[in-house]
Amino acid sequence: MSIRRRARSAGRLVRVVGLAIALAATATTLHADDGSGFVHDLASSADFRVRVSAALQVGRSKPAGAREALEEALSDSHPAVRLAAAEALGTLGEPAAVPALQDHLATDLSASVRAQIRATLDRLHAGSLVAGGSQARVLGTDVRCVVVLGTMRNPSGTRGDELRQVLLEAARARVQALHGVLLSEADGPVLHQAAAKHIPVVVLDGSVSAVSESSADGNVQVRARVEFTVRRDQALKGTVSGAAITFGSGPKLSEPGRRRLQDDAVCGAVQSALRGADQGLIVAAR
Repeated sequence: MSIRRRARSAGRLVRVVGLAIALAATATTLHADDGSGFVHDLASSADFRVRVSAALQVGRSKPAGAREALEEALSDSHPAVRLAAAEALGTLGEPAAVPALQDHLATDLSASVRAQIRATLDRLHAGSLVAGGSQARVLGTDVRCVVVLGTMRNPSGTRGDELRQVLLEAARARVQALHGVLLSEADGPVLHQAAAKHIPVVVLDGSVSAVSESSADGNVQVRARVEFTVRRDQALKGTVSGAAITFGSGPKLSEPGRRRLQDDAVCGAVQSALRGADQGLIVAAR
């Protein structure tokens, strides 16, 4: 069975959560570059989509009090906001967030949120290992497939390497959230462990295939589409794609606002394509 079919079989709930984040920029007010307005929106907005977008922006802009605001958002009533807060804590990269993440990993009722918390904990742990000069992590007994991020391209004609980097980071976060799958560097020691344990290794190549902007009901909308291919030993094993739309209030956007909408659209498209693709990757690796 192709990975595309497996991704489709993940169900509508997975797609809805991804789309909720993809639509997070709806009715969002653009704020000053210090990010303080996003902290306010995260704590006080009545629209969960605004809170989702604010959480992601807090992680990127790193304003004063970012970690505390995101930790508080881990208790938000909406799972999409909690998921975004967990992801943003990984982007923020502060190991001090680990205790709060571990507490919520044990109590959150959403499987998607728990998966993202685990991915963020792995990301923070990996960052601590690099900073401390420690050796790479050992393959656990639950790992059924190792994934290496291959070539990431942006042939869309929009923002070149900037949007390619957004694709890379979004793909990294999504793969880290998959069950039974471990992300590895292309020349990392994990690959030697995988070979010794006969655990398959696949390469995931990605592409931002299209980014477009249009007007709808007096607002600006940005649509992004991404595609991924899965290779093992240079043989094509499957393909998967995803798309997402973000909305900005008003008929015009500032350039920073446009970039934010493009970033969020690409991230949402990656989530749409790869969320729930763990079984598809494992099958493709055989």
